[in-house]
Amino acid sequence: MKYKIGQKIEFTDNFTIEVQNGKKAKIVKGDIAIVVRKVNETSGEILYTTGEVAGLSQIISIEVDENLDADYLAKRIMEDL
Repeated sequence: MKYKIGQKIEFTDNFTIEVQNGKKAKIVKGDIAIVVRKVNETSGEILYTTGEVAGLSQIISIEVDENLDADYLAKRIMEDL
């Protein structure tokens, strides 16, 4: 599956990731991240927006379409106004 920049990802499983200084953080079912950029053909950067890791970014193995998720981005802008 290809993701668009700005697309929301909702996690369906619980898992742990390693963050700075070797610490671990828990991602739980229902946590949300946003695709922020394409790194290369097989990876992209996401920004966690909820949960224990909210505000942190991570590069993961996903295919990212260079097109924007315009509907989602427009909705976020209107909510912030």
